[in-house]
Amino acid sequence: MAKQTIKVTDLSKAITTELTIYHQNVTDRLDKIADASVKQLAQITRKTAPTGIRGAYKKGIASKQLVKKKTGSTYVWYVKAPNYRLTHLLVHGHATKDGGRTRADPFLKNAVDEVFPAYEAAVERTLKYDK
Repeated sequence: MAKQTIKVTDLSKAITTELTIYHQNVTDRLDKIADASVKQLAQITRKTAPTGIRGAYKKGIASKQLVKKKTGSTYVWYVKAPNYRLTHLLVHGHATKDGGRTRADPFLKNAVDEVFPAYEAAVERTLKYDK
């Protein structure tokens, strides 16, 4: 780092500038980690989701960036129409027309449990070690 001299009157402005640069760098790295994690979640759930009679449910599993702001982005895992309604029924089970119940398939929870620890560790590394 090059040494700079800053007047006392400009100290507040210099600190604000440095913190803004740091914030943007950290936000960009966290966005990349979140994007990679949600794509990995979609990939795992596509592999492990139940096929069913039609088989179209797996093909509709996707992820996307929902919101992008200076303070960070929001990513979402979802199932495209018309099968988006099936997720809750598959994960929790449901009543059948003959009075029985279907077995719950925790494919989504299993995928989240697989992806989340790696995501959490990557976020922690990013915040702990500034590179």
